[in-house]
Amino acid sequence: MKRLLTAFIVSTALVMLVSGCAAIRTTADVEKYKVKAAAGDDKSVETLLGAFGSRDAGIRNAAYSAVIAAGEPAVPRLLVMLDDEKPDMREYAAGALGNIGDKRAVAPLLAKLDGETERRYVYAWALGQLRATEAIEKLIRSLAIKNDALQKESTRALIKIAEPAVPELIFALDNAEPDVRKYAARALGIIEDKAAEGKLIKLLGDDKREVAAAAALALGTAGTKDAVRPLINALNAPDMNTKINASIALGQLNAKDAVDPLTDIMEKDGDPYVRQWCARALENITGNRYKYRDEHDAMVFPYNLYR
Repeated sequence: MKRLLTAFIVSTALVMLVSGCAAIRTTADVEKYKVKAAAGDDKSVETLLGAFGSRDAGIRNAAYSAVIAAGEPAVPRLLVMLDDEKPDMREYAAGALGNIGDKRAVAPLLAKLDGETERRYVYAWALGQLRATEAIEKLIRSLAIKNDALQKESTRALIKIAEPAVPELIFALDNAEPDVRKYAARALGIIEDKAAEGKLIKLLGDDKREVAAAAALALGTAGTKDAVRPLINALNAPDMNTKINASIALGQLNAKDAVDPLTDIMEKDGDPYVRQWCARALENITGNRYKYRDEHDAMVFPYNLYR
């Protein structure tokens, strides 16, 4: 009897699944359900969500866009889908919730960000789309996790949150983990908050080269005239990336005091890429074009698509 009951439940579920999938055979079907879903028809939302499992990429993409367009009526079912056993479905749900922008998604997405899943980056991305200030601390902690996609999406999310994240990002510049310092510096540079300048200047001397390079680049937008002299000193850093980023930053700051040091590095540095970026910085500061010695020892202008 128990076996018969189990078989009945399984077969019934399969019939429901097949009938649900069969409801959408073309992208034209998606449009029909999209209108109903936006009007609050829960069955239409359910049907569109079922199409996320279609083998047809066109139907999957159309259904995803339709669910986002439906907006608020789709949120309750998307929240349930965050716990789907299939990673693809969880990713669709998180992406749709981030795009819809409903704050009811913040707490469930935060819980997912804490989980050990292969797609944690999508939860970070969605929290950024929601400008979830509640996520700032966890997003900064995520910067320390050795997962490139998660670190990048957490950084982007903090940039989206912007000013409310600045105090915690500045605090993170003192973090013991180099990746946290590096990504926090990148975020602060893009947010362009000058309050970070002092600590970014200090990081130019960081013993991790990638951190110093990130700080140098950030100072081009998060720095003031106070950063010019430290950036000039960074032109003599031991690694190429810090030199290049320091030259970029000096160009962005229109640092006239840097013309002679940049010219000297452009003429003497052993790396052609450093010489090239010094020439670019000099052009930004003076308005004049400068030739540099390329990898073939030819004197050339920096490549510019528009010249």
